[in-house]
Amino acid sequence: MERLDVRTVNPAIQRGSTYLYDSVQHMQEVRTTAAELGIQSYGISGGDLTLHWQEAFCALENGFRGVAVNSGLLACTLPLLSLLDTGEHLLMVDSVYEPVRTFCNKFLPRLGISVTYYDPLSTLDELDALTTDKTRVIYLETPGSVTFEMQDIPAIAAWAQDRGLRTIIDNTWATGMYFKPLDHGIDISTHAATKYMCGHSDVIAGAIVCNEATAPLVEATRTQMGLAIPPDEAYQGLRGLRTMAVRLPVHWQNGLKLAHYLSGREEVTNVLHPAMEQDPGHAIWSRDFKGASGLFSVVLRSDISWAQMNAFLDSLKLYGLGYSWGGFESLCVLQDPTPFRTVSQWPRPGIGNGYVLRFHAGLEDADDLIADIEQAFHALHKV
Repeated sequence: MERLDVRTVNPAIQRGSTYLYDSVQHMQEVRTTAAELGIQSYGISGGDLTLHWQEAFCALENGFRGVAVNSGLLACTLPLLSLLDTGEHLLMVDSVYEPVRTFCNKFLPRLGISVTYYDPLSTLDELDALTTDKTRVIYLETPGSVTFEMQDIPAIAAWAQDRGLRTIIDNTWATGMYFKPLDHGIDISTHAATKYMCGHSDVIAGAIVCNEATAPLVEATRTQMGLAIPPDEAYQGLRGLRTMAVRLPVHWQNGLKLAHYLSGREEVTNVLHPAMEQDPGHAIWSRDFKGASGLFSVVLRSDISWAQMNAFLDSLKLYGLGYSWGGFESLCVLQDPTPFRTVSQWPRPGIGNGYVLRFHAGLEDADDLIADIEQAFHALHKV
């Protein structure tokens, strides 16, 4: 009976370290072209699943090559290690994700790499003043972690290109669905795939999208450091990416509905969300972005006490109290940006100096989420 070939919808998970070749000639051909063509030659490259996932998230942002890594933090730090050498200088945005700040403060100096922080709202002239003949890279994050400042990416990318600087951006908040950094002149886009790309709070992984000039450098550093993402994480990353277009609009609309509700609460002095018209970065968001995610912050009134803020958080029933974000469950966590700023002022004038709460709107019903916040404010006022 003739065999009828069928296949599964999803690629099979492959676990293996050794790849077998048909002949000596085949082995030589593969080993000399593997890096250039993205061919598997040894298990550390992750197998077909890793290739499929890398190709998918790279295509989403119109990149040249995708690189999957073991965590979102590694996605941010590996490009720095790939583009910077001893004696060189990095310009780092002051609103950067805190673990990346720690890496810059603790690890890079051991390699003889110097770091200067710049205000996320710096003008190009102010960036010029911070640039030296040793500057090689400028790192961006928009909107900024916790405080959500918007940077003018096309302008900064053009400025950097004129000065021969490489550019790296953390694009986790918007994802490749709502912002495509390489289309605006950025060299490398990084993601905590743990968050929206995987989407279920059960994967630790990172994704890097490179242009043609930077891809060989990042891939070489990954290989030289022996970094390999397990096939199970690659499987979940690819699966999550396929549903992101369905999930992310719900996060966006839920987050915006919560933000508008909170902006009308007497306990809140400011809502930090670039998709809201009153936000200082709204014009940039409207011009460059096609959507928003569910992550934003609010600043409470300065007269709200520690005990009241604790009562609010402890009374929430639908919001988890935990770090990370991007999963199906809503989260709320207290944040203090002050220890994680070097040159930029916090709070900024007009923002308010009360406690900062960061919300992540999940996939629950928005009206239920609002009702939960309302009852938590009732608990706050009982203290």
